[in-house]
Amino acid sequence: MAKVKKISRKGILYRKIKKGEDVVAFENRPFEDILDYIYADSKNTLSLTFIDKKKRRNTLKIEKNDFETMGLEFDESISIKPKICHNKCIFCFVDQLPKGMRNTLYVKDDDYRLSFVSGNYITLTNLTDKDMERIISYKLSPLYISVHSTDEDIRKKMLGIKKAQPILDTIKKLVQNDIKLHTQIVLVPDVNDICLENTIEELKNAQVETVAVVPVGLTKHRQGLFDIKRVDKKLARKTIGIVERLYDKYPFFCYASDEMYQIAELPVKDYGYYGGFEQIENGVGLIAKFLYEIELGLQDAPNSLNKSVAVLTGMGGQASMQKAKEMIKKRIKGLEINIYTIKNRFFGESVTVSGLVTGRDIIKELEKKDVQGDYIIIPSVMLKELKKVFLDGVSVRQLEKSLKKKIVVSPVDGECFVNAIKNGANKW
Repeated sequence: MAKVKKISRKGILYRKIKKGEDVVAFENRPFEDILDYIYADSKNTLSLTFIDKKKRRNTLKIEKNDFETMGLEFDESISIKPKICHNKCIFCFVDQLPKGMRNTLYVKDDDYRLSFVSGNYITLTNLTDKDMERIISYKLSPLYISVHSTDEDIRKKMLGIKKAQPILDTIKKLVQNDIKLHTQIVLVPDVNDICLENTIEELKNAQVETVAVVPVGLTKHRQGLFDIKRVDKKLARKTIGIVERLYDKYPFFCYASDEMYQIAELPVKDYGYYGGFEQIENGVGLIAKFLYEIELGLQDAPNSLNKSVAVLTGMGGQASMQKAKEMIKKRIKGLEINIYTIKNRFFGESVTVSGLVTGRDIIKELEKKDVQGDYIIIPSVMLKELKKVFLDGVSVRQLEKSLKKKIVVSPVDGECFVNAIKNGANKW
C-alpha cells in the first residue's frame, strides 16, 4: 500500500483518485514497491484497488492506450529497500573495507530488483518462490548473476554457505521464461580457477547471454578473513587463454575483464571484440570503448590548443591514459597533457582501478607537488554516484582547496574526456 502524493493532469486517473488516498493493489496483487506500479502502468487494461479518504475500498477498471499513463506519484513507502545479502563470501569486498566509513558503504545487498533496475550482481541464493514468480510475471530482464562456479561444492565454499538451490537449475528456469542473464565469475586462485573452463561451458549450455571473468579484488584490510592469493601475471595469462579460446568457439559470449589483461601485461582487444558492451560495468571493454570514443571526439577537435591540463588515474589506468594522451597530442598541437598516477594507500596498493581512488590518496600524492596544468581532470567513477564526494568522504571542493587547482569531472567517455580537455567545464 502507498499513499498518492500527486496526480498528473495528463494522467488518465486525474480526478478519479485523490491526493492522500492509498493504493493497495493492482490486479489484486498487493502493492509492494515501485516495480508494481511500473508494470501496471505498462498494461492497456488493469484494475486498481484503493482506499479513499472515507476509508472505503474501491476498485477502478482502467483501459488506456500504449502512450497513456495513470500519472500517479507516491510517497517514499514504495521505494526499493534492498534485501540484505546473508552469504559469507570469502572474497566479499565490503568485509575488506576499513572501519569508520559511512554506514551505507557497509550495506551488502543481494536484491533481484536492484539487479534489474541498476545492474547489481546477485547470487540468487535468497530468492523465494514469490520472488521467482514476480520476476517471471513482470519479465524483469536482464538480470545480472554472480555465478563464480557451477560446481556446487566450490560455489558454496566461495559464498560461505552450506545449502543453496543448484545455480544451474535456477538459471535454466529463468532462461526458459525469457529472462536474459548476464553472469560473472570472480576468479579466486586455487579455488574456482580449476573449474573455470567447465563453468563457462555449462553457462553456455544454460543459454545465459554473457560471462565476464574478473580477478578477485583484495584490499589490505583482510585481517581474520579467508586466506586468498592474488591473481598474478601467470594465472591472468592462463585465464585469458582459456577465455579467448572459448570466445573463438562462442563469439561475443565470454570475456576477461580489462583488469585481467592489465595484470597479465597484455593489450586489451579492439572495440569490435566486445559486441554490445553488455559487461561494461564489470570493466569489460571499458578501455577499448574509451579509446574509440576519443577518436570520435577528435573529429571535431581544433588543430591546436595553447593550454596545459593535468589528468588523474589509478595505477591500472596508466597505460590506457598514456595511449589516450598520444592520440590526442597527435591531433591537437600545442596541448600539454600531464598524467598523474595515484597509488591507492586507502585500500592498499594492490587495488589499482581508478574507481577506488580516494580523495585522501590524491591529496597525499599531489599536495606537495607542483601539479602542471591549468586544471585537473578526474574521471567520474572516482566519485560516489550522482555526488561530488569520493568514497572516503573527501569532496571535490575540498580537493580543489588542497591542490589549489580547479577540478573538472569527466564521465568515463572518450568524447566527454576530449571535451573536458578542450573546454575545461564540468558536464556530468
